[in-house]
Amino acid sequence: MAGPKERRKSGKHSDEALKLQSDSIAKSTRIPVSLQQSTPEELIGMKPPKSLSNIRDKKLRSDLSRQYLSRKRAEKHAELADTYLHGSAPGEGAGLIEPENEMERTARVTQSQIQSEIGVETARKSFELQLGGIKGGVPSLGPYRLDYTRNGRHLILGGRKGHLAAFDWQSGKLSCEIQVQETVRDVRWLHDHSFFAAAQKKYTYIYDQNGIEIHRLKDHIEVNRMQFLPYHFLLATVGKAGYLKYQDVSTGQLVASHRTGLGSCATMAQNPLSAVIHLGHANGTVTLWTPNLSTPAVKILAHRGPLTGIAINTHAGGREMATTGLDGHVKVWDMRMLGKGPRREWITRRSPADVAYSQRGLLGVAWGTHVSLYNTQAPLGNAPPGPYLTQNFPQQTPLEVQFCPYEDVLGVGRADGFTSLLVPGSGEPTFDSSEADPYETKARRREREVRSLLDKIQPEMITVDPDMVGQLDTKASRLSQPAAGSTEREAPRAADGTSYARLTRAQKLQLNQSLETEADQDLVEDGAGKTPGKGVSREKKKARGRSSSMKKYLRKKRQNVVDANTTALREKYRKEKERARHARHGTVPEVHQPSALDVFANVRGPRK
Repeated sequence: MAGPKERRKSGKHSDEALKLQSDSIAKSTRIPVSLQQSTPEELIGMKPPKSLSNIRDKKLRSDLSRQYLSRKRAEKHAELADTYLHGSAPGEGAGLIEPENEMERTARVTQSQIQSEIGVETARKSFELQLGGIKGGVPSLGPYRLDYTRNGRHLILGGRKGHLAAFDWQSGKLSCEIQVQETVRDVRWLHDHSFFAAAQKKYTYIYDQNGIEIHRLKDHIEVNRMQFLPYHFLLATVGKAGYLKYQDVSTGQLVASHRTGLGSCATMAQNPLSAVIHLGHANGTVTLWTPNLSTPAVKILAHRGPLTGIAINTHAGGREMATTGLDGHVKVWDMRMLGKGPRREWITRRSPADVAYSQRGLLGVAWGTHVSLYNTQAPLGNAPPGPYLTQNFPQQTPLEVQFCPYEDVLGVGRADGFTSLLVPGSGEPTFDSSEADPYETKARRREREVRSLLDKIQPEMITVDPDMVGQLDTKASRLSQPAAGSTEREAPRAADGTSYARLTRAQKLQLNQSLETEADQDLVEDGAGKTPGKGVSREKKKARGRSSSMKKYLRKKRQNVVDANTTALREKYRKEKERARHARHGTVPEVHQPSALDVFANVRGPRK
């Protein structure tokens, strides 16, 4: 029989009971997300930047400091998750082909060898489409332009002779195939695979996934190249007239139209991270454009002849640009040091026709009848970089090259068709399903479209430096603050001490009305007709929104209120005006003799 001490140990406070209690709590609760990841060592003791110390409002300063530290913590956690969860930890490669010894060259590996070493499903992604063929040395339907959707699932092909085809290239399901019976210079998907744009002989047309014409953009005439900005829902076009135009496809409005002044343009690219448009012109210059600037934000002389291709490396944070020209040069630029010349440069055997960057930083160049791929992450040197892979197309000239997102695939538009090449290590293996989901359903696509429309970014937010948006202009804030010892009046505040910037519109109007009343009272007390002394400056009253409905309401509300102070002020102001009028005409004001009947002067008679 157990004693009293043993019975006490087996009670509700025993170790076994506490363990059972903790286990039951652990099954129905979890650790908060903020505590699941320990704070990195780099962020321990981190303080906000010194530029925030210039803010006088304590609440605003604390909010900005907290946002700054939260953003830094989130960036570090995202970097750690990408490093250790997505298979890109130190020591792990991106899936590139690596030679076993110094004598081997990866450029000698053929597509048939790659297909024999990979799985069946992956090998099916390498295919070739013969569209029309070549008759008498002239392509019957081509050459072809191509474009992939953001999730890399759908592909559209546009032949020069009017052939348009859109399909799911992974499953082989054809969406539409039409013949427009006129020249097609470029094709581009819009926000998803439901709509695509085609730059035809005179106008630009928008079709749906069934090939039905939806819109005809009459403002975009003789367009050569197009780019779609997915976060802004803007279709940017440039053509023979040399005008860069932005069309909002969600509202149908023409946002901006800029005259480049450099003639016809046939080379165009966009920076996906900043939405800045890069144009390559016939005189060898590259210009960077935004919708809110009528002149180029940046203009550099890149080549000695017309440009044929521009590409932006997103793997390097959008800071690397590659250009090709008819002079045979391939140049890699650092966007932060454009004035110091290209970071790397080499010459191809023939003039390049197009250039493209993959998601992992591989550079594809189409020159002559070849397509060469380079690893720009290799150490720099004076010698031209050796190609990573090379593919030859006999008796055909590749017109356009473009990497498929989230796949190790390179699409090549040829004179008589299309070819899909396998490029190991070129695509990003992981994707964000909220941004681009290759396996999204119809309901998921509809939900994503609604969310993207609600989160649409305005064109005015496009800048060359995207980090500038949302930051505090410390220089302007220092200039707006009064100097030490100055007599400048500070910004008005409400009665409870709330700053003027945090008031609502109605509260601001009421505060302005009270300030104007106080100013009028000060003027009456100082004497009518007086002007401020020499050296004394008075702030002008700005009559913005003078006839607004809110001001009318407040003015009427103030006039209907009968107050003893207001009546006394009006009587005093009337006497001052009367005295000033007599002084101006030289007359003597009549002196009222007091009488015993004055007590009945303001007494009203009975109502009738």
